[in-house]
Amino acid sequence: MNLMNQEFPLKTSRRRLCQGAATLTALVILTALGSPTAAFAQAPGAPQQPAGSWVYTVTIPDGTASPIVFQGLETYIPGGGYVETDQLSFMPASLSTPSHGSWATTGKSTFLLTYFNFSYDNTGTPQGGSRIRQTATLGADGNSYSGSGDFYYYDTNGNVVLSGTFTIRATRIPVEAPAGTTTPVALGKRCGQGPCRNH
Repeated sequence: MNLMNQEFPLKTSRRRLCQGAATLTALVILTALGSPTAAFAQAPGAPQQPAGSWVYTVTIPDGTASPIVFQGLETYIPGGGYVETDQLSFMPASLSTPSHGSWATTGKSTFLLTYFNFSYDNTGTPQGGSRIRQTATLGADGNSYSGSGDFYYYDTNGNVVLSGTFTIRATRIPVEAPAGTTTPVALGKRCGQGPCRNH
């Protein structure tokens, strides 16, 4: 019996399954994120929301020593999802996964955030994880925010091994046209011979 003849249909089926899974994953992500217009459009008078991506700076007081200051990148997903990574994630002695969490508005320009990650030593051995809680207030233009919060580091048995507080300031990452672009197109709109229209 020629085993190649038996393996070929199996490989083809697996390839089709992988392609289908990739397509389904892309559709799920697009649905979760929503269209660019939906992600940032807010009804007049409605609470401001942090949906979008930001660059932030965290300051952690360290007693009489200089404070610990680092930056990170974060994305608030419409509907309440959150992902984050920062400069402390790749320290040689302590590695951590990207953070995942949830956010919710608490007022016209205020919101709460809670997120978690896992940590490892430089050999890849699990060391535990962390939980961060934050409250923040959006600026009047919706393109900045400031806030404060607390953090807890846990060992693999769930015991708190380190905790503290922090302050945070963040700036929204804007959409920018590449250098040399002469006719920028509004986000979520298409411009033709006539006026721009939503698509």
